Amino acid sequence: MQARLALLAGFAESDVLRNRLKRAAPLLARLPLDHPSIDQPEWAALLDAVTVQETRMFRAAPQLAAFRTQVLPVLARRGALALVSAGCATGEEAWTLAILGNGAGVPWRVEGLDLCRPALQAAITARYRLGPPDALREVTAEDRALLEVAGDWFSPAPALRGGVAFRRANLLDAALPDQAADAILCRNVLIYMTEEGRVAVLRRLVAALRPGGALLLGPTDRPPKGLGLVPWSRDLVGIWRREAEGG
Repeated sequence: MQARLALLAGFAESDVLRNRLKRAAPLLARLPLDHPSIDQPEWAALLDAVTVQETRMFRAAPQLAAFRTQVLPVLARRGALALVSAGCATGEEAWTLAILGNGAGVPWRVEGLDLCRPALQAAITARYRLGPPDALREVTAEDRALLEVAGDWFSPAPALRGGVAFRRANLLDAALPDQAADAILCRNVLIYMTEEGRVAVLRRLVAALRPGGALLLGPTDRPPKGLGLVPWSRDLVGIWRREAEGG
């Protein structure tokens, strides 16, 4: 089963996946094994059960602070911003991008992509528990002004909602049109994938970036050579730039 999931969605064999498959055992008996597809109800249900959905607002805040101050202003000079959270889980990263886009001084839009249907529904609903642990521990007071807190819950303010959309997508497939995005965040996603899956996803993400666009990856993700990516700068960890056409 792990081999089929590797082919379908790029998932690597791991103890985490094995344990999730054990808990999803009732689903396995009903799976159609010929030509699995993320759109088949049985496979969709299994993917819902085994995907990892760990995220929070402004996760890895130092990287996002560098993105905000050193990268977004460069991208905003080109005009309207198209920002993507690839592997958005329950949506907090996409709403974080909305806060960053809102302060960039140009029109913006954010798209969140994920395989897990319950996670996407949570992202669309965008009503989150405050904790514990504190779900807003990495959010500054200034950025909290764009969140509405009521009791034990918080939600993005109405000013953000019109610019954010969510869509179910397999990152192994052509989830985004070529040269459609100014910046893509794909953090703590590739660590759950096979080497072949990681390279395939990275190739597609690079193709989806406009030349000069930014790709933000997790701390342990280092793209292989030959993908057309260069570090944004020597002091920005995990932020890469798509080279201009022709190098």
